Amino acid sequence: MRHVRRVFNQVMNGLREVHANRLLHLDLKPANVYLRMDGSPMLLDFGAARQTLTQDAPKLFPMYTPGFAAPELYRRNQQLGPWTDIYGIGASMYACMAGAPPQPADQRDSNDRMPGLLAGLEKAYPRALVSTVQWCLELDPLRRPQSVFAAQRARRESGEEDAPESDARAPWLSAWLDTIAGRLGRRRAAPRTLTLDQ
Repeated sequence: MRHVRRVFNQVMNGLREVHANRLLHLDLKPANVYLRMDGSPMLLDFGAARQTLTQDAPKLFPMYTPGFAAPELYRRNQQLGPWTDIYGIGASMYACMAGAPPQPADQRDSNDRMPGLLAGLEKAYPRALVSTVQWCLELDPLRRPQSVFAAQRARRESGEEDAPESDARAPWLSAWLDTIAGRLGRRRAAPRTLTLDQ
C-alpha cells in the first residue's frame, strides 16, 4: 500500500511536468512506469504523446491500450486534456492494487463492472485510496480531476497520504514486492530498470 502511494505520487509529480510543457502522455499504464534500482519511478514511452494542450494543435487520433485508455480516446473529435491522462493514472493504480487491468472503457458504457470491483479493493486498501482511484476512473471526463494538482490536493485533503498503514495487502502484491527485493539483493552491482508489472 505504501509502495503504491509512493510510486504514484512521484509519477503524478512527473506528469505535472509533462502537462506544464503542454503535452499529454496518452498511454499511461504500469508497463510505462519503470522503477530504478533505488525504487524511484520513471515515466517512459512518449510515443503516443501529443501536443494537444494548445488550441491550434492538430487533432490526432492517438494509439491506446485497452483497460488503461480513457473513454474519450475511443472516439474521434473528443476533447483531450490532463483529465485523459488522469484516467490512465487511475487505471494504473487499480492494476497495481488488483493485480489485473480495469475493464476497458468502451465496455463500461453497456455493462460497468468497475464499481463492484473497486468496492472489493476496500478489503485490502483504505477507502480514501480506493475513492481516489474511483474518481480518476470516472467515465465522464468532467467528473474526473481536471488536473494532476487537483487529484493530489484531494488526496492530501482526504488524509489518504497520512492514513495509517494496514498489514493487509493483496497476496500478489506481497509476492511481487518479495520478488523485486530478491532481484535487487542479487543484482545490486548491475544497474537496470524494472517495470511495475513484472
